[in-house]
Amino acid sequence: MKKRLLLFCLILAGMGAVAQSSVDADMKKLVNYWRMTQKNKDTFKKQREAQTAKWAEDEIPSNFRIPPELLSYRNGTTRYYALYNAKYKMGVGYVPSDLAPLYEQEAWRAYKKYGVDAPALSIVLAQQFTESAFNPYIKGDKGMSIGLPQLYYKTARMLYKTDRDTWSPFFAFKRNGEHYFHSNRMQVRFPFEFLPNVKGYDAEHKLDGLKNYNGFGEEAFAYAEKVMKRSLMYEELFAKYNPVELDTANYRDNLFAMINLNLITHDLPELPQTTLEQMFKNIISGIDNGRIRKSFVERYYVNVMESDPLSIDTKVEFTVPATEQDFYLLIEDGHTLYSYFADNQQLLDVINNPQNSRYYLYYKQGRKIVKISDYKGVGNHTIFSNVKPGDKIFIPPGTVLKSTDNNLMLIIR
Repeated sequence: MKKRLLLFCLILAGMGAVAQSSVDADMKKLVNYWRMTQKNKDTFKKQREAQTAKWAEDEIPSNFRIPPELLSYRNGTTRYYALYNAKYKMGVGYVPSDLAPLYEQEAWRAYKKYGVDAPALSIVLAQQFTESAFNPYIKGDKGMSIGLPQLYYKTARMLYKTDRDTWSPFFAFKRNGEHYFHSNRMQVRFPFEFLPNVKGYDAEHKLDGLKNYNGFGEEAFAYAEKVMKRSLMYEELFAKYNPVELDTANYRDNLFAMINLNLITHDLPELPQTTLEQMFKNIISGIDNGRIRKSFVERYYVNVMESDPLSIDTKVEFTVPATEQDFYLLIEDGHTLYSYFADNQQLLDVINNPQNSRYYLYYKQGRKIVKISDYKGVGNHTIFSNVKPGDKIFIPPGTVLKSTDNNLMLIIR
């Protein structure tokens, strides 16, 4: 009996054509809305209107649509945002508004073609954010990997050799041997075709020469863990809008297959099923199961004694931990810098950290701006900062923060 696969838990039930007022409201939900010039705003409106028009034209169901809360806007730069929820210790990237329609359309196209065997959109987003931060022009592995999926040169050659008719519409090779994708759409479509077409491969023979038999390195484990966490984080966010009953066993198989296929493309060894299962279990056990409802994670039993979440809410202060990862505070619209800190001295210490050299506190003395290195001599002057909503502030370990809303928005590098 064919296994049922996860239906992509994406959002906005029952939405038809979007009125102009709705487009304006969607734009204001963008994480970097405050940075947009009028020209940027006009461009986003056109993107959003075209996106919603395709919903009707292609009859894209509501659960294949990406909500505006998960979008970002870019204007030719490679500026992306990663939302980090300290409660779950997971990071996830906002989807650029110019790519979001492609992900929606290709996810729906793949589902119509493969049915329940189509790859889950949450997995594709997690993989492409991890590989390229949604930058279609990026090159990695010393120029050997390209685009959103970071297609490796040896893999591209192998695909051309084994099934050129299938893959030639996606990418080609220049005279100097370099490979390139024909379009951004084909970069988005690639994993939706790659996984169904290759998931039944015989890894012992079909991909000979791409495997690395030198044992399992830390890089492979780190990559697998990152994709797992981000995929689950997308699922948690999607479930807030449109909960869909999930086949968790097939979801895991799909996720593990995607991870191993991408490890292979980077000349990294595959991870055995038992290892992936244990990693998945460890990640799930690190999530506060009691606070999650109608989501992927609640379908797994988690021993409460194994759960060690970092919780941030309106009643609890949060101390930034000392880890290998750096923490940054994302200043949200409607909030001041001061509202995030437990005391003024910690605020000053953070702003004066060398990694925050572009930011400062100051007071006005007539027309003169006096920057503050300590509070001596400030007196009764009103203190200001040059920090604006959308700025990212480095937060060193040991800093005590307080939440202004239900969750503190931290991003992680």
